[in-house]
Amino acid sequence: MNAALAYPWRLRLAHEGDLSLRLERRGRSIRFDPREAPAADDIVILTWNWPEHLDATAAAVASGTNPTVVAARPTLDWLASKGTVQGHDREVELDGVKIRIRGYTPIPFATAPEAVRKVGAGLKSPAQAAKRLLRRARAPRSEPLVVELTFPDGSRLVHLNHALHGDTPPGWLEQAVDDFRGADWLVSGVDFEEYEAFASRIGRFEPKMLLVTALSGEVRRAVGMPTKLLTPLVDEIAAQGLDAYVFPSHATFRFE
Repeated sequence: MNAALAYPWRLRLAHEGDLSLRLERRGRSIRFDPREAPAADDIVILTWNWPEHLDATAAAVASGTNPTVVAARPTLDWLASKGTVQGHDREVELDGVKIRIRGYTPIPFATAPEAVRKVGAGLKSPAQAAKRLLRRARAPRSEPLVVELTFPDGSRLVHLNHALHGDTPPGWLEQAVDDFRGADWLVSGVDFEEYEAFASRIGRFEPKMLLVTALSGEVRRAVGMPTKLLTPLVDEIAAQGLDAYVFPSHATFRFE
């Protein structure tokens, strides 16, 4: 029997560490920012340009694997300089799943407190800091993305990334709420300094299920930056009436 047809669950979401999320279903796997090299039949969605977003897919392309990649145009052009890639930078339907991407304004690179923390981390590990800065300098210049998946049965999953923060433009937020309200599954990261801003905005999206995940925690720890627990934030959001859960690294959610 075909393995795809025999797949036993409606949907399985796995957090593979760092920024990497895997979505398994009847059909091709969909991988957000994979930390391990994707296979040729994977659908890869790259949501920004950190090394942790790009390196595994770039290595796969350079080795001759030809994955299907959805990303911003500068990212696709950068990957194409390394090998053959099947790229899409706008709304597309792949394996029966409609994929829509939208750019957003990122969190400022270094607020005053974060700048102090980054300098301190760099002083503790200057070689590591220099290596990371070089990798970032070689990366494509592109905006981060929010991604919406619409499955054949009409259910929707939205990956909100780190789009909700204190500097989210009001106009962008209004349009995003209109576009993404009521998703069956809303997956979102939240940055270290943005818990209050996130909690005050996320309810407007009215998701049927909210999964708050640590997209940057492992990266921050690796470079000597502090992190915070998500549980108090999720408890606060659940008290607002949302069906909210922590989606920690190396955990899975399975839906029948």
